[in-house]
Amino acid sequence: MNDQEIPMRGGRVTAGVVRLGDTIRRPITTDRSHVHTLLLHLEQQQFSGVPRFLGTDERNREILSFLPGNVPQDLDHFDDEQLSAAAALLRRFHDATVGLVRDEDGVTEVICHNDWGPPNAVFFDGLPMGIIDFDTIAPGLRLWDLGYSAFAWLNLGNPDYTGDEQIQRLFVAKGYGLKRCSAAAIAAYAVARQTALAVSGKTKGNADMAAWAESAAMWTVLNVTERLAPTGYGLMSRV
Repeated sequence: MNDQEIPMRGGRVTAGVVRLGDTIRRPITTDRSHVHTLLLHLEQQQFSGVPRFLGTDERNREILSFLPGNVPQDLDHFDDEQLSAAAALLRRFHDATVGLVRDEDGVTEVICHNDWGPPNAVFFDGLPMGIIDFDTIAPGLRLWDLGYSAFAWLNLGNPDYTGDEQIQRLFVAKGYGLKRCSAAAIAAYAVARQTALAVSGKTKGNADMAAWAESAAMWTVLNVTERLAPTGYGLMSRV
């Protein structure tokens, strides 16, 4: 076994994460018991798209199995097949977590990843095949997670794409395959996630993030959601 620690790079890597042989070692800086419970549950469900939790080492680091592949350096401009694969992988993840939640208030269906985007995807043979980084997991709605996923994978608000192009890509990305999670519903939740990110940016004093998220939300409303489910707001000039 190779005993050389190799720093992990690509995407948004947590400081101190290294590869050691066929394992990943990740510093534990906060309580991670909920993450460990999730990973162990997913293993029991035979969901292969996440690392396996193998315990902790002598330095109190998580030991996770290494997922073969790579995290993309280019975090934008994914093709239809890649977008569909990302949505399908999230669907399988959600389905495998149903047994971990209790929907007592009508707003809890699954465990949400809450940061499912290209920086947290492991690609193999050109397609997203693995999910990593579970810092933000929480019980919630499928559409809440899908909204952020659409925002992140399609980069909604990016002027490189027209509204027509993003609507077409959104229909492909709903390879999630659940009727109630329609393109219009996913787009509406994408705006909710963009708006939440803007609020978070203001709260944290990050004016650049807040401005970017607000701009993305407005673009998405005018160019996507108003065309999928018109409310009249889109009568304003489109961005």
